[in-house]
Amino acid sequence: MSTSFPPEQGLRKRILVGGSIMAVVVLVTLGAMGSNGLLPHTDGLTGKKFGWFGKELPKNAGSTWNPFAAPLPTPTPQLAKEYIYAGSRLLAVEDANANAVPPADLAVWRPSSGQWWIMAGNGSPQVVQGWGMNGDIPIAGDYDGDGKTDFAVARANGTTHTLDWYVINSSSGASSGGSFGLDSDKPVPADYDGDGRTDWAVYRESNNTWYISKSSNSQVVYQVFGTSGDKPAPADFDGDGKADPTVWRLSNTTFYTARSSDNSTQSMNMALAGYTYASGDVPVSGDYDGDGKANYAIRNGSSWLIANGSLSSVAANTPSGDQAGDTPVQNDYDGDGICDIAVWRDANGTWYIRQSANATTRTVQWGTSGDIPVPANWRR
Repeated sequence: MSTSFPPEQGLRKRILVGGSIMAVVVLVTLGAMGSNGLLPHTDGLTGKKFGWFGKELPKNAGSTWNPFAAPLPTPTPQLAKEYIYAGSRLLAVEDANANAVPPADLAVWRPSSGQWWIMAGNGSPQVVQGWGMNGDIPIAGDYDGDGKTDFAVARANGTTHTLDWYVINSSSGASSGGSFGLDSDKPVPADYDGDGRTDWAVYRESNNTWYISKSSNSQVVYQVFGTSGDKPAPADFDGDGKADPTVWRLSNTTFYTARSSDNSTQSMNMALAGYTYASGDVPVSGDYDGDGKANYAIRNGSSWLIANGSLSSVAANTPSGDQAGDTPVQNDYDGDGICDIAVWRDANGTWYIRQSANATTRTVQWGTSGDIPVPANWRR
């Protein structure tokens, strides 16, 4: 892997070198360089508490590392989560290594009104929830660990130049939020520590760095992984129940993953005869074979190029009727534990789902032009 790591001024690094593989992992602790004003700290003169990126915390803040005024409740233990992305956009949160899981719900977020529309299913009522505003980024995830997806958005704050997070916890109905990251960062929330809760995380293109706030212990870590032009595409590629920082590199058509299980770097070249990759191609990784590990995948035009689990080959799948401009929404819609190839068409608000359980195509109209599809498990 030929990854370029830019210098970081004033930050300590632990550099792990193995052959041609280099990864930089830095654990930021309460006492590490707190005086620079960007790390969570308590002012020694005033006693005021500040969170990540200089955000002042309430006096009753449980921890200077926690952007909330009080710690989150201890969740009921849940299955490990699989995070499904289309490019750098979080699509869904699924239970990993589980058979007969509830099928994903069809849902859209409407920027014009800030409303989430969740389709009725299995006798349950349709859900409409107002949360967010035009310009926000939907980042639905299981932030409280109750097994249900929570409504959540990220908002670039042009005044403070931070990325502000707003979440409705499904376990209590209470809202929570705070600032984490810069307004130019890309949110990449996922369960990086394997505790069953979605962790706040961002990818910073200016220095190719991942910043992760672990929900298990409120510790913030960062890792330099990637190079200029890479697209973040995290998922659990080693099957340990933790999301792995991953990037897609168009220049050499290769995925690179920082494996959480053994701290090694894994790569997969997606070159396939007859296909030429372009900047508009979207990473669509997911568990397409049901082995409990995400498969590397790219949507190239209307074709899905998917690597096998042993990383030895790439196969193309071109669903009939799909269009290059469709939005990929891969997920497990039939509850068989396998990710289904699926797209949403903005022109008619229609979902086209290739169900892996019976090899049939399910077509459902849900949403309208301008919506953002956000399928997930909202109703468990």
